[in-house]
Amino acid sequence: MAAMSSYQLGANARKQSRLMMTLFVFSVALIAAVIAALASVRMTGDSINQTEQIMVNWQLFALVAAGVATVIVLTSVWKIITMGGEGAKVAVALGATNIDEITGDPMVTRYQNIVEEVALGASIQTPQIFIIENEPGINAFAAGSSPDNAAIAVTRGALTLLDRDELTAVVAHEFAHIRNLDMRLNLRVIGLIHGLMALYVVGRILMHSGGGSRKSGAQVLLIGIALILLGLLGAFMGKIMQAAISRQREYLADADATRYTGDPVALAGALKKIGTLSQQGANKANHDELEEARHMMFAELSNKMSGMLSTHPPLVKRIQALEPGFDPEINGWPEIEQIAQ
Repeated sequence: MAAMSSYQLGANARKQSRLMMTLFVFSVALIAAVIAALASVRMTGDSINQTEQIMVNWQLFALVAAGVATVIVLTSVWKIITMGGEGAKVAVALGATNIDEITGDPMVTRYQNIVEEVALGASIQTPQIFIIENEPGINAFAAGSSPDNAAIAVTRGALTLLDRDELTAVVAHEFAHIRNLDMRLNLRVIGLIHGLMALYVVGRILMHSGGGSRKSGAQVLLIGIALILLGLLGAFMGKIMQAAISRQREYLADADATRYTGDPVALAGALKKIGTLSQQGANKANHDELEEARHMMFAELSNKMSGMLSTHPPLVKRIQALEPGFDPEINGWPEIEQIAQ
């Protein structure tokens, strides 16, 4: 039954991700159509019948709609290209250290062995391996646009506070992100949000440019205001969709991790320890770069983000998906002892 639930959860997460991306692309098309309508619609008066008619310049409509869509697409593609590439570069940019630069550390050796074992079980090549030093909390991330250029990193706290089974479960979770191409999906959403923000910039330019006459200047001003408002609204909705997609992909990665390891208890144990640290306010990030990449992390870095903008499901719900009977009010959060190696 547990295996069936994992497959069902995965299918639901993929279905919702596709639906949200479709809705997002539809909203971009709708924004382009609204801007095109503002630019191409005219009110014409009939002096004989004293009536006004709405006239649409369809050629102008098509040109403006195509122009707006082109701005969004080109800006999005540029953002995706600049942010894509090798996971190792992303890991270094986020303050992680390649394990090749660390010698004689038994915890690092254990971590390397775990990554190689999980890679074998997941049937993908071993990614480049990193450690985020000076981070006492429990966390991890995967980076890279494909399994061929992926990297995986865990915090020093994950090495010292998790036992072998728990660390294996966390690593398996990150492998699930790699295998499911979650980084690529998230990159596309980031690109679309960046493209929508470009409309805001264009709108600011139009507002300060004016027009050749009072009538045309008023219409340019109206279009500029619309670009600003729709750009901001679209980007905000994109953030909500990005967070919703991320939450679903976290559930999927948890489910896939238990299939790789066959041990949902170990993953639940790691999440419970994160709950203990969170209760103590000790699972925050020391690296500012990690705060900016919170959507990539294994667990939330703090409780600042909640509701629709939260990139992770509530911790208790993630644990209950793995261990249905868990209740922190009854069971409590576990005490943490440093793992000795």
